[in-house]
Amino acid sequence: MTQASSKSLNGTSLVFYNLYHAIGPFTVWLMGIFTLLVGCSALFSMSDSWQTFYFLTLTPYLIVLLWALPLTRIGSWKAVVPIVHRTSGILSLLLPMALASYEAWTKLDPPMEYYLFSILCISFNCIFGAFLIPKRIPSYDVPTIRAFGVGVTLGLSFVCWSLVWYFGKHKWFEPIGYAFAIYSIVTCILAWNDSIKHIYTNMTNPYYATQLDLEYFKPPKRASEVGLKHTPYTVTQVFTEFPCKANHPKLQEVTVTPSSAAVLFTVTLTAIFSLTTLVQIHYLKCGSAGMLLREQMYPNLTRHSAYLSLLAAVANNFGTFAGTLVVQQKVSSFWGAFFNAIGLLIPVVASLALQLRVPNEDMISNILLSKCSM
Repeated sequence: MTQASSKSLNGTSLVFYNLYHAIGPFTVWLMGIFTLLVGCSALFSMSDSWQTFYFLTLTPYLIVLLWALPLTRIGSWKAVVPIVHRTSGILSLLLPMALASYEAWTKLDPPMEYYLFSILCISFNCIFGAFLIPKRIPSYDVPTIRAFGVGVTLGLSFVCWSLVWYFGKHKWFEPIGYAFAIYSIVTCILAWNDSIKHIYTNMTNPYYATQLDLEYFKPPKRASEVGLKHTPYTVTQVFTEFPCKANHPKLQEVTVTPSSAAVLFTVTLTAIFSLTTLVQIHYLKCGSAGMLLREQMYPNLTRHSAYLSLLAAVANNFGTFAGTLVVQQKVSSFWGAFFNAIGLLIPVVASLALQLRVPNEDMISNILLSKCSM
């Protein structure tokens, strides 16, 4: 495929296009992460109140969501699985925001039925999304299958994390909480596996150092042109076989998830994000006693963390939604990475707003808590 002229680009795309070719994709990726962190920290330091900070940082997410949501057609309305996935997906992007806002303004837990309904929506979105992977992604596109598999497992991990915060102080919940904590370690490994594979491919494959700028163009070839064919696979293989499966040498020319700078940025942010679920290891050590201690030491943080975890699930599902737009060729991988970055800021913003709201409770100490009793 002939590379398009930069004259066809404009605005933000042109700026990043020139930057990409001037300093290299890996450097752009590092600069992107640094800019996000510095920008968010600067806004946090300049905000007079947590309400101002909350609204200033929530606005970009809502704008991007309202613009991008109509672009996607997730499955067909003629089948049960796509219908449930589509409906629960929209609800899972909106309901947790309402729950977190309700708790922030009233300092009370929302009604349990609304909380459990949100849990159900996010879980259904992840589970039914997993069933769609073998139907929508060809078997030869290993990186894309791996990425959506990470999205499913990590979304469910955040749901589990929320349930631990909500019910963890009860003795009867301990066996379930232990299983959730172990599951969080597995999902973290899968996320970092995906990131490391992309980084290694980008740094060692000469293909990504050529003139082909995969941030702005579709795959240069079709699968049939390079001899790749789809072989049916099961949803179980998505989580057992594909995380370790090697890529075909020609896959780089047909995949919609190349190991480019934008994809590196996305998958590495997701991997860093997955580390937050490891807070559950404290529950694995202390059980319900540890959660009771948290409630005594950090009552506001503990109460709000159940909804903060749901916002993390929102961020994860929003990133998967952005990936769907890329797969459906509605947007480039560059804008898919941009959407994902906006989504991942949601729980970060909510956490900083929470710290502003309850300055007497140290969030870092809460996260690093290791003891089980006073």
